[in-house]
Amino acid sequence: MKSKRPRIFCILGSVALLATACAPAVPNNSGAPAVTLPPALGKFQSPIGDEQRNAIETVLLYLPENGTGQLKALPVSIALPPNRHPAETAVQRLFSFSGNGSAAPLVTGGQLELFTGSSAEISGGTATINLSAAALALDAQQLASVSRAITNTLCQWQDIKFVNILVAGQHPGIDIAATLPMGSLRSTANEEPLWDIPAGEERFSSVATLYYPAPLGKGVLAEARAVTFSGRTLPEMATDLLTALSAAPVSLTNVPRIPSLEQLLASDIVVSDATTGGGRIVQLHFTQAANEMFINAGIPRSVMMASLVLTLTTFMPNTSGISVQIGSEIITALVPTGIFGAPGREILFEDGIMRRSQFSSFLLELSPIYFAGNEGSLTRVLRPLPYYQAHHARSLLAQMILGPGASEAVLGLKRTLPGSITDADLVGFAREGDTLLLNFSAAFLESCRGLTPEQEKLLIYSIVNGMCEMRGIRRVRFFIAGQQPETLSGSLYLPGEFLPQWEMLR
Repeated sequence: MKSKRPRIFCILGSVALLATACAPAVPNNSGAPAVTLPPALGKFQSPIGDEQRNAIETVLLYLPENGTGQLKALPVSIALPPNRHPAETAVQRLFSFSGNGSAAPLVTGGQLELFTGSSAEISGGTATINLSAAALALDAQQLASVSRAITNTLCQWQDIKFVNILVAGQHPGIDIAATLPMGSLRSTANEEPLWDIPAGEERFSSVATLYYPAPLGKGVLAEARAVTFSGRTLPEMATDLLTALSAAPVSLTNVPRIPSLEQLLASDIVVSDATTGGGRIVQLHFTQAANEMFINAGIPRSVMMASLVLTLTTFMPNTSGISVQIGSEIITALVPTGIFGAPGREILFEDGIMRRSQFSSFLLELSPIYFAGNEGSLTRVLRPLPYYQAHHARSLLAQMILGPGASEAVLGLKRTLPGSITDADLVGFAREGDTLLLNFSAAFLESCRGLTPEQEKLLIYSIVNGMCEMRGIRRVRFFIAGQQPETLSGSLYLPGEFLPQWEMLR
């Protein structure tokens, strides 16, 4: 039997060598300069600026199987953007797939694309994909296959439950006359029906995406739910969608309650063919009282119009826009003031027709951030952000810097970041695998001097917990001016990486 003593000596020697990498060598007495080893390099370098490096991940693309034509899940490595939802990148890769030994392209004789200027809209667990006009060449069976492939591909992410399909900004419908709606689609197997509208029955139910006003007039939030329709005519569908909007949402909380839109109608809803640009126009005429009702409900006119336009054009087939008259006034322009995107910029509606694309900046998604609660606890708060910023570290930090709103302060929530901290104090951030690197300024460190141990812990873990809610982030590493000081305020050891502490939630 061989002795283990030499192996132990080797291990001890290695440990000793590693230790010298963190401290100078023992001083000598020869008068020569002391020799020191360089400090041990950190695993990560501090980021300068917001680094946009893609991450290679395996994504399932649902594509037609060679031979059968049935959709199958094909694992593909894709470079995904770090600060956006992967849905849009996955759809673009789905469209560009050219075929291999096991799967065929999604369509033959052409290639699908997203509509120019559009992106994957994601809000409230629902994704909306707007295809280019080339998809108009698809027959009903091809459209169903493409819609199922897109839906199943996107629903692999748990935050997407439903998918809307548009073509050139309009809902295509499922019949030749474009009068029957596809509805919001869910993931389905090949043998399941993609949509289920009983033949010969006037009443039907379908999942529709409803767009509700967000708090404080910031925009709109989506909620997909089953709606029962009293008939199959387009005016009946429009009326039932207004009724559904006026009912309280199921999952959204703290949103303004929309007044009874059906009762505010001054005349029956009219759906007519557009004189220019194609599609149909939904004509809504409300009484003069609607103005006051919207104001009393805390809903700015621009946000109410966004709610109507997005809801009706997303569900109703071949609907390219709506016109709204309140009393004797036909709305031809809006000046939104409270929204995130371009507030104060006038939106003009040619011939009084509001188009879906004119309200894309109103669409929001709820993002979680954390504030201090009672007795050293953290409270999770959902803040509406533009859907394209909902997965961005700087946007989340900006919401933390704003601190609790009035309704949140009433609940006893308090800011965790000192009031002197600004967005400029985040020098940069980057992702390295499942680690988020945050590099703050020296001024950030000065702002944290004097925090109590409890305040320091709340500050650190409000950031860590919030950032770890982003897809793929499991830990956070802090830098100050490119270095890792021992501590922020004397309590927590800063070097290393922080895991979330969900047990701090109350």
